Amino acid sequence: MYMILKTLAQWSHVVFLPFNRPQGIEYEHALWNIDVETGEIVEYRHLLRNRNFTATILSRPSVGEAMLARIRRSAPGTKIIFDPVDTHFQRLAREYRISGNKKTLRASERYRKLESRLARESDLVWCASTEDKHLMQAAAPGTPIDVVPTIHELHDRVFSFEPRSDLLFVGNMAHSPNADAVHYFMREIYPRIHEALPDVKVKIVGDDPAGELRGYDSPQVSILGYVPMIETFLERSRVFVAPLRFGAGIKGKIGEAMSYGLPVVTTSIGAEGFGLTHGVDVMIADEPSAFADAVVQLYTAKELWDTLANCAWYRIQNNFTPDVIARTINHSIRQLANLNN
Repeated sequence: MYMILKTLAQWSHVVFLPFNRPQGIEYEHALWNIDVETGEIVEYRHLLRNRNFTATILSRPSVGEAMLARIRRSAPGTKIIFDPVDTHFQRLAREYRISGNKKTLRASERYRKLESRLARESDLVWCASTEDKHLMQAAAPGTPIDVVPTIHELHDRVFSFEPRSDLLFVGNMAHSPNADAVHYFMREIYPRIHEALPDVKVKIVGDDPAGELRGYDSPQVSILGYVPMIETFLERSRVFVAPLRFGAGIKGKIGEAMSYGLPVVTTSIGAEGFGLTHGVDVMIADEPSAFADAVVQLYTAKELWDTLANCAWYRIQNNFTPDVIARTINHSIRQLANLNN
């Protein structure tokens, strides 16, 4: 979202109204520094009625549910863009196939109805991946849909194969796909890796690890919780693991790893949206034994590691940098508002 706001602020005046304000002011300072105005969500009606906004972007279904009708009433001439971030109903449906939890299935069905309605009632939908776009086209066939993936700045590749060591996973553990991925990795994949590479350590970084996840902490496995700056981990780890069994959209953690030249082992679901090829710019495996084998192979084969590190880095450079995605975002909004390019 920060990168989207930064892109828009280069040619327009942007106002950001967060639903959940952090206690500190650091995030707002960061937005002010790129000329993004911030305010309270309760100010939306006053802002819409007293300023001439071209478009409103509603990010996530909960925000769309709360605000779309209100914005239509307050500023009927303002175009509305619905940005679901990922298709929640697809993510929850996939989770249900893993967990069998009926509550999750009911949530998926509720989100399918909600996201479909929000898409039909909006002027434009932004999807993070072509996979999500196809789902939303079926749900809202009359609404224009553009693909706006995650945005990643490129980083210098400080260390090559030899100085790097250990495995890295990054993800907010309050998000169920991440917590499930850690359990899956530790229970079904890591023992196989440890047997082949007994000295290799695992670092698991991410906010809100519950007690059950902290139980994996050991001399070989570090459950680090929230880490404010993860650059060092991305620069010094040898393999990034993302054993995601469910999810939707495009997974920012994978793009972030690739932007540092850190090779990734993930699943078919984890690789969605990037256009990746197994053995060229990523390793893809959906079964525990195959995933472990891919990690061991990538960890020990310098030539393969170099190939993936280079190809993945260039894939980010060619398709997901701020300059590339800025053209998509700006064209999308200008076309919606009939502005000259």
